[in-house]
Amino acid sequence: MKKALSFSVALAALFNAACAGSALNPAARDEAEPLSAFTARAVAVLPLQAVSEVPSVSNSRSELATAFRQTIDYEIRFAFGESPPSRWIFAPAIVESSRRNIGMSADPAKLAIEGLDEKLPEPGESISESLRTQVRQVIALTDARYVLLPVSVRFYEQRQSGVRRATMRVVLIDARLAQVRWAEDLTAEPATQLNRAAAAALASRLAVMAGVR
Repeated sequence: MKKALSFSVALAALFNAACAGSALNPAARDEAEPLSAFTARAVAVLPLQAVSEVPSVSNSRSELATAFRQTIDYEIRFAFGESPPSRWIFAPAIVESSRRNIGMSADPAKLAIEGLDEKLPEPGESISESLRTQVRQVIALTDARYVLLPVSVRFYEQRQSGVRRATMRVVLIDARLAQVRWAEDLTAEPATQLNRAAAAALASRLAVMAGVR
């Protein structure tokens, strides 16, 4: 009985020590949830800008691609749940605000993303002057300093396996400094087509990065 009790106490102590070590060393959490440090800050989550599809799969200007862009904006908002970060504003609200202020704001769904979609940008890298101006116009009516920009979704088919996947490039921008703070290519589970399920999977991955799921 005493041996069992001693073992239980030792096991509990080991578990508590592991938890304490994790709390004291947040590096692992930061790596898995890199956006969690920004959940208390003012962030504008902009609309998905582009869908890049392999020609044999479908045309990037197709109705399917257009519908997917709208779907993923709502899926990202949904993925953050009923209690999202209080100072975050999401694409549907940003688009609606832009429509009410035509002429005062750039179109949040048609930004100058050239360069961001060519290669994954590095933290500290400056954004183009055109994008800098557009971003500041879009967030002018908010208190956001940071912009989370879904640059593109690439839907492709792997040659060897024939499996289709969707990858979303997301870039976090410091609008005040016009610099990239973080960038990542998020890949969802195999998808048969650009549909709501693929959008939801990508949105869920983004929410995990923010530590809300």
